Amino acid sequence: MEAVRAFLIVLGLGFAAAGLVLAWTFDRLVGLATLVVGAFLFVLPFTVARPDE
Repeated sequence: MEAVRAFLIVLGLGFAAAGLVLAWTFDRLVGLATLVVGAFLFVLPFTVARPDE
């Protein structure tokens, strides 16, 4: 499970970096969208699944 979390963190950082590059060189909107996806992937491993009450 830790390997999956590490992979998602690295993938999220990669998407965030790609979003910054895209925003700077290509199109700001596309870069922002890619950055948001990267931020989501980066935060995803830190969320905790809660049991249904």
